[in-house]
Amino acid sequence: MRVLITAGGTVTAQSVVKALREDGRDSFIAVVDIDERNATKFFVDEFVRVPPAGDPAFVTACLDAVERLHIELLVPIIVEREFLPLGAARPQFEALGCGVAVPPREIVLNTGDKLAFAQFLDRLGIATPKTVAYDAGLENLRFPAYLKPRRGSGSVGTQRFESAETLHEAALGRSELIVQEAVDGTEFTVDCFAAEPGRVVAAVPRERIAIKAGVSVKGRTYHHPGIETIASEVVAKTGISGPANVQGMLREDGSFSIIEMNPRFSGTLALTTAAGINFASLLLDQFEGKPLPDLRGRHRAGVTMMRYWSEAFESPEGERYLGTAMSHL
Repeated sequence: MRVLITAGGTVTAQSVVKALREDGRDSFIAVVDIDERNATKFFVDEFVRVPPAGDPAFVTACLDAVERLHIELLVPIIVEREFLPLGAARPQFEALGCGVAVPPREIVLNTGDKLAFAQFLDRLGIATPKTVAYDAGLENLRFPAYLKPRRGSGSVGTQRFESAETLHEAALGRSELIVQEAVDGTEFTVDCFAAEPGRVVAAVPRERIAIKAGVSVKGRTYHHPGIETIASEVVAKTGISGPANVQGMLREDGSFSIIEMNPRFSGTLALTTAAGINFASLLLDQFEGKPLPDLRGRHRAGVTMMRYWSEAFESPEGERYLGTAMSHL
């Protein structure tokens, strides 16, 4: 199996690389990124520098890499910028013998739009915070509340407010915003995998103990049938096939309020892999047409993740080497 992963410098791409290595089926892993100065290139077989995803040349560069490296499966990472252009070019990639792990355009648009997704949950009768499009004339808002971009991820541009006055001040000059009531509770992400539209075969809940820049840096896996059932239902109803992650809040009364869903691998995929469910293996099995068993409830609970910094170096002569490992275990 020859795999190409986009956004190589992200923690999500690194988690996918690790999961592929653990699977052991790959014979070749390549990554693309806009910046050569990222450590992921130290751990893959090939690195390719590409233009930003917003540049029309991005898709062409990915097609060139697929053809030159004989790639069989392309795994994009960034929903907001990569999924739509790469998905639109799917026939061109398939003509080169390469599958593209991107859901249909409608799913990308509906899950990426926070207002549309909240309305989708309302139609399903699934608990979600009250979410409305921002307007300067909005009244009777309940606080605390969040002001968020209607589209985007990683908590970029998201702010919490305790009053309407400060919220309206922060919204000046901005567009395409939503207001979402804050929900008190414990924040969870559920990594899910759909073997086919409507059939979810994995749902691994994990508490987001500590978060930096929208990415969990400390987390712990749980068995929670209620959360697993709700997240599986939502993912199944979207019609997605492949990986997705659902974020929500577990309230003190035991109810689970869903905040958003991302139709991709999560940035903390490494914890799900450590808990015994390798989503990269599921993706390869799916790509190869193998039947996927129902793995819900079969992950290991109580696995705690604590991320740490490590270094990779490159000399002026191009020599690459790793820093001193903190090996003591």
